[in-house]
Amino acid sequence: MNVTSLFSFTSPAVKRLLGWKQGDEEEKWAEKAVDALVKKLKKKKGAMEELERALSCPGQPSNCVTIPRSLDGRLQVSHRKGLPHVIYCRVWRWPDLQSHHELKALECCEFPFGSKQKDVCINPYHYKRVDSP
Repeated sequence: MNVTSLFSFTSPAVKRLLGWKQGDEEEKWAEKAVDALVKKLKKKKGAMEELERALSCPGQPSNCVTIPRSLDGRLQVSHRKGLPHVIYCRVWRWPDLQSHHELKALECCEFPFGSKQKDVCINPYHYKRVDSP
């Protein structure tokens, strides 16, 4: 099935970002996750462009793409709550990612999830996958 036909009511920005999605399960959930992210990123000048740059040039250095940290650190997408960096790493890099224990922030990341700052980086290329303990 064509991705475009699935997302006929989706904004062009969300459609573009879904073009880099990995895996094919949970299309609707991924669409909702990306839609929620686009709404947050549109409020920050240059954030959408930075995310698109990171997704289109995976091997190149990229800046942090941040969203405000919620009170409990989690983000609700549809009926599921999850950690934002895990959600977007699952959408764009590792569809089989199970938990934040499998992710480690790279040195270049200024707003890693573990740092407890008011903003959290969701750039999937600012994290690497590690074996969970």
